This record gives sequence, structure tokens and C-alpha cells, in this order.
Amino acid sequence: MIKGFKFNEKLVKDLSSRYGQGFYRYKKSRKNKVLFKLRLYSIVIYYLFQSIKINGEVSLKICRDFEGRENDIKKNLKYFLGTLLGLNIKDNIYFIKLDTNSNADRYFFLMRHDNKNKMNTYIKIELDDFEKWLKK
Repeated sequence: MIKGFKFNEKLVKDLSSRYGQGFYRYKKSRKNKVLFKLRLYSIVIYYLFQSIKINGEVSLKICRDFEGRENDIKKNLKYFLGTLLGLNIKDNIYFIKLDTNSNADRYFFLMRHDNKNKMNTYIKIELDDFEKWLKK
């Protein structure tokens, strides 16, 4: 099973603009901008897991995209996946450098080169879906 999400230019522009205008609980600062990005990252993971409808114990291996912010990501994921989706994640979240031959790396390569969004494995997340978790 493969699922993914791809930000489009309009969504990025809208989120950035609204962040800059102070619509979200994250203030304008370097630290808060990183926390804002972490929250977006976690929201995408939430919707990915929601779309596959699994239950029980889950173990996650996550690429080190935000090195040094692992605890913030864990807190977000424990809330989204544990509290909201009822998944048992305990301390089964691992941050690793993904192998270049992994399925995740291959899928990322395909997504990056899918300029016309022809892959049918994307989930749809709208601005309202993000803002539900970002607003003050």
C-alpha cells in the first residue's frame, strides 16, 4: 500500500500568507516557523494514517527531515495518531536516514518527478483541513 501527499503551489502560498498574517497560533519567529512546519508535517501524517484506516500497534520509521526536533514531532504524532486515531504508538517512532533503495525513497523520487500529478496514490488535504489544527 502506497499513499502520499503533495503540496501544490497555491496551498503553500495560502499557508505561508496566512502564517505571515498571524492567523495561526505560531508567531513570526525562526523557532515558531519551524514549529509551524513540524505541525504541517504531522498533520499530513495524520491524514495519511486516517486514509488507510488501520488500528492496533504501529511502529514508525521517519526520515530525519527536522533533525533536532524529534521530540516535537513525537508529541504531535502521539496526539494525532494516538489520541485522535487510537493507534498504539508508545515509543515506536524512530528517526533514521532512509536507505536510497527503500520503497519510501523510490516513491519520493516518483512523486518529485510527477509534475502532472498523475499518480493515483495521493490523498487530498485542503486548506481547511490544515487550518482545523493550526488556528488560534
